[in-house]
Amino acid sequence: MSHKIKKVNTMFLLLNAITASLDGLIIGIGLRMSKTLLSKKDIVIIFIGNFLIYTFFLTLYYYFQLTFMTKTLTTLLYIFLGFNSLRNEESIHFEKNKLTFLNCILITFTHSLDGTMVSLSFVYNYKILHIVSIFSLMSLIILLLGYYFAKIFTKSKKNYVSVFLFWLLALINQFF
Repeated sequence: MSHKIKKVNTMFLLLNAITASLDGLIIGIGLRMSKTLLSKKDIVIIFIGNFLIYTFFLTLYYYFQLTFMTKTLTTLLYIFLGFNSLRNEESIHFEKNKLTFLNCILITFTHSLDGTMVSLSFVYNYKILHIVSIFSLMSLIILLLGYYFAKIFTKSKKNYVSVFLFWLLALINQFF
């Protein structure tokens, strides 16, 4: 594979990781708006949880030589996630000002679900550790962006950016 093609494919992987992690904006905003403190320990728990979830599911997918994430199914998933982003405006609310370990785990599972499904389509093209690292890091970064910049993101009524990106990925997916 030429250097140029590898670079384009890596950028596509990164774009997928960013788009699949956009629900983290809503989670981060929900945490900030409910005045929940996000400690360094919480951040580490969420990152490690994402890393373990991605590693577990990608390894299973690879180990059993599964191939259900076809181009058509991936495109349909992007379209569905786009419609889901368009329709889903609510944020996660927490009653306390501090997260418990269980809260962090629930956030991690909620946040990594769509990312795990999207990342499966890359298992046979990249090393699992590479995919897991990119998707886990993007999940955390976007959640933190939502948390630290909540006031900026709450000014818009709907999250049209994630809808556009999911639909763009569906279109791009048909040509790669």
